[in-house]
Amino acid sequence: MRCSTICLTGGPVFDGEKMISRGSVLFNEDGICEVSEGEISSSGALSMDVEGQLIMPGMVDLHSDALEQSIEVRAGVYFDFEFAFRSLDRRIAACGITTYSHALSFADNDVGVRSPHEVERIVRMVKSIDRASDTMVNHLIHARYEVGSQKGFEVLERLMDEGLIDMVSVMDHTPGQGQFATLGAYVDYYAGGGEDPETVLDVARQKAQARDAGWGQVGDFSRKVRGAGLPFLSHDDDSAEKVSLVKVLGVGASEFPLSMEAAEEARKEGLRIFMGAPNLVRGRSSGGHLSAAETVSRRLCDGLLSDYYPECMIQAPFMAISRRNKSPEYALSLVTSGPGRFIRLGLGTLKAGLPADMIVVDPSGPWARVTQSWVGGRMVQFAGSRSEKNTRSSASTSSCQKGGPEHDSAA
Repeated sequence: MRCSTICLTGGPVFDGEKMISRGSVLFNEDGICEVSEGEISSSGALSMDVEGQLIMPGMVDLHSDALEQSIEVRAGVYFDFEFAFRSLDRRIAACGITTYSHALSFADNDVGVRSPHEVERIVRMVKSIDRASDTMVNHLIHARYEVGSQKGFEVLERLMDEGLIDMVSVMDHTPGQGQFATLGAYVDYYAGGGEDPETVLDVARQKAQARDAGWGQVGDFSRKVRGAGLPFLSHDDDSAEKVSLVKVLGVGASEFPLSMEAAEEARKEGLRIFMGAPNLVRGRSSGGHLSAAETVSRRLCDGLLSDYYPECMIQAPFMAISRRNKSPEYALSLVTSGPGRFIRLGLGTLKAGLPADMIVVDPSGPWARVTQSWVGGRMVQFAGSRSEKNTRSSASTSSCQKGGPEHDSAA
């Protein structure tokens, strides 16, 4: 049964480009009907007053490792793929992310879920459930191709031919460059996650041996990606030379550049620059690399990605506003239209005719809070306002009808 036309009104509206101080959005499951200043008069529409909260596009996340982490919550401790995926789907809806990209690694010699056989199982599971419209949010596959991975490439090529891949990035985790400047840094990172140090050293040796030949194959790989018309990114660029190289390959964006030199070269080359939202929320990179706040302050950043912590997405733009003195339009675009337009025109915006993917946010208090999430015109999450919660809590205490505290409800 289709829902009626709904009008969200009574608060500021950010449409992905500009801010309306007080506006309304009229929509149904067919899409957005109208975005307007003030109230919209529409007979038969269900009006929902957001009580001064912000109405904005649903957030667009181009890169998240959270599914891998949800499957392997602790080192060597695995959960059923579908259980982990459906649990994460509900979590993402509550985060206000309406388009979510699972960044899955295609590599020959990685362990656990980062193996060609396991990652293929994950991709097919995600796409099967998402295409059946049996999810709360929209799920995409971001394939991370590790340079030198022959088996990983064969699996990825097969999935691309079947139309199961939505975007691709190329990455090089060989110790001695990029994210791992030294072999010790590589061993510390993976051994610290519970892997056997000897196994980690063996993987490092294999990566080093395959690296030169691997980069020789990247040219053919990049032509395959471009031929498929997929968004193409480079991961962890550490120098101007690396950026120049991937630009020649046809890459359109640099995600998580490790140095200001790389970020500046990416801007010079016309590449989009995407940084980690956790980096900005924490005020520093977890690996001691380039600060996201610095790229935001210099307006070098085109979008923020959840990386490994989806809850950071909604906090990051408000921190950019309050702590970096950035305009609301620029800050909010970093999690909506900025990453959205890299996938397709209109994604991450509220415009008539586009799908009704939007959220309502209460930015008051020390941390911003998503109170409503709508995907395709359907409410997938509802938490209510703080005033509603306080009212319910007071009523519950006075009536003493139930012994437990009131909780936010979720659709």
